[in-house]
Amino acid sequence: MFRQLGAALSSELDGYDGNRQQQTPEPESIDPTSTFTAQPEDIDLTEINPLDLFCSSIDTLCGKSIDLIIPHNSGWAERPSWRQNSHLSNDGNGDSREESRQLCRRGIPPSLRCAAWIINVVSAANLTMSKSDCDDYGTLKKVRVLEHGWDLVLKSIFTDPSDLERAEVLDFGVGHDHLINILMKDHGGNIPEKGIQSLTKVLHAARDSLGIEYCLWLPDITCLLLSFMPESYTYATIREMVHEDSSYFLAVSRAQHLAWCKTFADLLKRCFPQTAAVMEQIGALTPLGLDPIMKRFFVPLLKRKHVMRIMDIFTGEGAHAIFRIGTTLCCLSHAHLGESIRERCDNAATFWEGVRRFAHSKHFDFEIFLSQVYMTKKILGFTRPVFPRPEFVSRIISENEVWAENNLTNISIHEEKKPLGLVEGDVPMTLSKDSLERLSLAKWLPPSLQSTKLDLIYSTSHHGRSLEMFYRCCSSSRHTITLMEVLGTDIVIGTYATHTWKVNPDGYGDGGCFLFRLKPNAECFRFKVGAAVASFGGEGGDDENRATR
Repeated sequence: MFRQLGAALSSELDGYDGNRQQQTPEPESIDPTSTFTAQPEDIDLTEINPLDLFCSSIDTLCGKSIDLIIPHNSGWAERPSWRQNSHLSNDGNGDSREESRQLCRRGIPPSLRCAAWIINVVSAANLTMSKSDCDDYGTLKKVRVLEHGWDLVLKSIFTDPSDLERAEVLDFGVGHDHLINILMKDHGGNIPEKGIQSLTKVLHAARDSLGIEYCLWLPDITCLLLSFMPESYTYATIREMVHEDSSYFLAVSRAQHLAWCKTFADLLKRCFPQTAAVMEQIGALTPLGLDPIMKRFFVPLLKRKHVMRIMDIFTGEGAHAIFRIGTTLCCLSHAHLGESIRERCDNAATFWEGVRRFAHSKHFDFEIFLSQVYMTKKILGFTRPVFPRPEFVSRIISENEVWAENNLTNISIHEEKKPLGLVEGDVPMTLSKDSLERLSLAKWLPPSLQSTKLDLIYSTSHHGRSLEMFYRCCSSSRHTITLMEVLGTDIVIGTYATHTWKVNPDGYGDGGCFLFRLKPNAECFRFKVGAAVASFGGEGGDDENRATR
């Protein structure tokens, strides 16, 4: 089946003669009681410093066991040296870098993913750092340093234990429905409470410490990292990903995401024009149409073990690998779909469901698929990759970023949110009847509440203007929205509270609370650490856009 698909892929290469690489041989059988590969005979084991050993992987997300066996002849060992693991090199040698990438494409042993992933990312983000310094990030030498740094970050974000208890999982723009799938389905089923807490801590640290406000890949990538790393290493890896040039790994703005989506479409049209024409016709090349790859990092499409293999490659090659793997997957999946299925495929959702079924079928061999991804051709006696080089892709992205800035408001990159629903009762609602105003409220609320319904529990026109009655009516509700109309005007302001209203002279609440103006010109004013106390709606310039406890 894959030989036929390879021929179909080659037919889209404008006459290029790409030869399929050989499938990676199966590793030799090993003694199941051994944990690591044997050291070369010329190495004195008594001279090994324990701190030079790689740190082992650990599943922080779901708490599952990880295979600690490193297969013989895999090219991997349990510690870095100039002989072993020379592929994890950062000496500027192009051959060494290519050797490193080829080994990662063959797959990193699960027990070494924690060490290898962080070394790969540090090496890619710090081109001038020496090999030994990069290697240290994956060995026991750095454990205390990374753990201490992580403790400081946590203390600065969650100053009180109750802050973490009330913290919500951040979505970074991925949306409520996708976030629910991440937590309950796409990463091995329901993520345990302990894993959700770890995910919450790392995502809050990414926002509050690293300054990341928008990054669609981040929730899924954080889950994948936590599947083999402790919290401290996951945070350190993400920190290195956004070190100086974040665009090597992540799109951290809406404009950048839009530019990447257009770049994906441009590359598909260049390499596989027939597939691109079909996908463009059914809307699968729009930013929304590319969600399974450009928003969800292949997680809804591929088997989990194959997504992990892509992570092995991504940590070293960055986003360029995602463009390369994604476009090839689209082409092969389109070739696999029968003519009758292609005729019925009239929308993006149907197309991606076909991709998912193909990737989960017996016809899909990941090793042969990767050989197609990295197919080469000969030009004037020189071997060249079929897919454009990273430098060329970077130029396309730069050109598309200008286009994205000019079209950001004209092109939708998110699923449309729905207004909050209403629970009709005996007391009529007056301040929240307008659907556009309830849509604004839905956008501001935490993801877990964006599909809720508003239930009126207190109204001055019905319950009277009594603070005591207000507290009594709100005593059984934790999350509340309070709307207030300024007398004699058309202004409606309000607040969202994360705690039950009560009398407390010392104050209460957390950073999840916010103030807002519902009309005119709906706007949310969120809590900011260190911001000056702002007047709400009065004169004060920029202070009007800040709200503090």
